[in-house]
Amino acid sequence: MNNIWGDMAQYDPVTWNWIIAIYLFMAGLSAGSILIGIGLRWYSSDEDKKSGKESAILKAAAIISPIAISLGLACLVLDLTKPFHFWLILINYNFESVMALGVLALLAYTPLGIAYALIVLRDELAKCKLGFLLPVAQMLLPFRKAIEVLLFILAIGVGAYTGFLISAMNAYPMLNTAVLPALFLVSGLSAGAAANLVVALLMFNVDSHDKELSKMHGLELPVMATEIMFLFMLFCALYFKGGAAALALASLTTGVWASVFWIGVVGIGFGIPLLSMLMPASTRHTKTAMIVVACSGLTGVLALRHFIIYAGQSYIY
Repeated sequence: MNNIWGDMAQYDPVTWNWIIAIYLFMAGLSAGSILIGIGLRWYSSDEDKKSGKESAILKAAAIISPIAISLGLACLVLDLTKPFHFWLILINYNFESVMALGVLALLAYTPLGIAYALIVLRDELAKCKLGFLLPVAQMLLPFRKAIEVLLFILAIGVGAYTGFLISAMNAYPMLNTAVLPALFLVSGLSAGAAANLVVALLMFNVDSHDKELSKMHGLELPVMATEIMFLFMLFCALYFKGGAAALALASLTTGVWASVFWIGVVGIGFGIPLLSMLMPASTRHTKTAMIVVACSGLTGVLALRHFIIYAGQSYIY
C-alpha cells in the first residue's frame, strides 16, 4: 500500500444515499398509484363511468400522485451540490443521457398529474378552501381523456425511468442490469396500490367491501409474484455473470443490508401480505387489517429501494 494515498477503506463508496432512495420510492409510488387508479377506471363498467362519480381509489391516486412526485423531486434537488442551480438541467438537454430524458418525462408528468387531480377532485374543491380552482377544473374537464392517456403513458415511463437511471451506473454489477427498470415499475405498482388503499379508507371512508377495493385486491398476488420473479432474475443474473457480479450476492448474507433485505423486503414486504391471505375473510377484510397489510407493503418497497441503492454501491467491478 502507498501510504501517501492511504487505505481505500477511508473512502465512502456510497455516491447516492438515502435521499436518492426516498426519491426513487416517491417516484415509483406516484407512478404506481396513478397507473392503478386510471387502470381501474378504464376497466370499470360503463354505468360507473356515466354516473360521473369518481371512485375513492381514483381520488386517492389523484391526491397521492402529484404530492409524491413533488416530494421526490424536492429530495432530488436537495441532494444536488448546488440545489439553487437545479433549473439549469431544465434548459440544457443531452438526449443521449438517461437523466435528461427522465427530466423531460417528469417535466410533462408533474403538471399533467396536478391537472388530472383537479379534474378528479372537482367536487371536493367546492367543499374546501380551494374552491377558486373549480373553474380551472371545469375548463380541463373536456380534455380528460387526452390527459388520462398521456398521464398513463408518462407514468409507465416515470416508473421505469428510475430503474434505467440506476442501471446506467456501469461500475456496479448489482445496479448495471436490465432487470431493474421492470423491478422498479412493478414494485411501484405494489406501493401505489397500497397507498391508494390507505388513503381511500382513511380520507374517503370507503367500505372495506367496496367493488373497486376488491378489484385492487385481485391485483395484489399477481403483482407480488411478478416482483418476486424479477428479484429472482436479478440475483440469477449476478450469479451467472460470475466474477465481481457473483461476489455482489454476498449482500444477501452479510452486513446490515442483508438484514434490511430479509427483514424489510422479504419478512415485512412479502411475508405479512402473504400470511394475511391465510386469515379468515371476516378478519382479512376489516379496515385495520387492510391498513396494516398495506403499510407493510409500503415498508417493503421502501426497504427494497434502500437495499438496491446501498448494497448495489458496495460492490464494484
